[in-house]
Amino acid sequence: MTTTQGAEPGTEQGTEYDVVVAGAGPVGLFLAAELRLGGALRVLVVERLAEVDETIKAGWINHPSVVALNRRGLLPELAAVREAVQERLKAFRDLKDVDGDTGSGSGSGSGSGSGRPERPRFAGHFAGIMLDPELFDDSGPEWADADPAAGPGLVLPQAELERALGRWAEQLGVEVRRGVELTGFTQDADGVAVQLDERTVRAGWLVGCDGGRSTVRRLAGFAFPGTAPEITGYQALVELSGAERLKAGWHTTDVGTYVHGPFPGRVLTVEFDSPPADRYAPVTAEELEASLRRVSGVPEVRVTGVRTATRFTDNARQATEYRRGRVLLAGDAAHVHSPFGGQGLNLGLGDAMNLGW
Repeated sequence: MTTTQGAEPGTEQGTEYDVVVAGAGPVGLFLAAELRLGGALRVLVVERLAEVDETIKAGWINHPSVVALNRRGLLPELAAVREAVQERLKAFRDLKDVDGDTGSGSGSGSGSGSGRPERPRFAGHFAGIMLDPELFDDSGPEWADADPAAGPGLVLPQAELERALGRWAEQLGVEVRRGVELTGFTQDADGVAVQLDERTVRAGWLVGCDGGRSTVRRLAGFAFPGTAPEITGYQALVELSGAERLKAGWHTTDVGTYVHGPFPGRVLTVEFDSPPADRYAPVTAEELEASLRRVSGVPEVRVTGVRTATRFTDNARQATEYRRGRVLLAGDAAHVHSPFGGQGLNLGLGDAMNLGW
């Protein structure tokens, strides 16, 4: 973008943006692409992080999200990722078969010719509540737009989805600036002046897709009421030893819930007794190991290395309005809750498609 003569120092002037989107996660990128398809000429996405966040987050997109991506022709883009994911799923299933545990919720099964027990068809789950495949009928018209290979949903790491959406948005002409932080804004009847580090840009609209701790929501003064957290959860990709007795899939014990798989090294634990003392402190191997031992009842399991890890709660809040003047919210910036089953990601993609339209 050029700066016109006579502009105030630190101010970008000339061609205005139709929309500035704060946050280059899946919701912000999908929204930006939808805006371009809908006729917005200039769309800018700004993101504080310089690179895609590799922290393990949602790993599942549900049927409405699959339909949305399929309508935009994005599922072929994800074919290679899906194939790699399937290989990781198979490696984990084979490992658990060797251990003598076919698992639950770890994917559709091995053939009867293998001599192993036949697994039931995987029909998906909602927040860890497994769907009965006998009650799942995918022959109805509501499944017509789905990718047959995806079934009721698609196992897909959030970081890979973010990369694919980023490539698509840029192909459509969206400008994406990484390593840029939104620090403030002012709005009037005609638009919004958005402060980006030391520069200011002008836009017709500003959308906060910047997560549960949204800067846009806070600065715009949106009310965000809700309920305080009551649980402590961890999700991580780790190196394990002594994990032979860990069952595959979702399991509830007297003290919580744990998940092992569907990839080698992926673990999730939830303890229902109280929220964490400091949700945003770095997650350590010792902390993960202690939680996994408590919940699973397998004292010999050890976490010997951590690739990525995150801590979460069931904090539940929703903005009382999604628009204030020319500032709007979408995704986690508008609503947060327990992330079981990738609910936040999938609701956010729905927000993006509807707001873009």
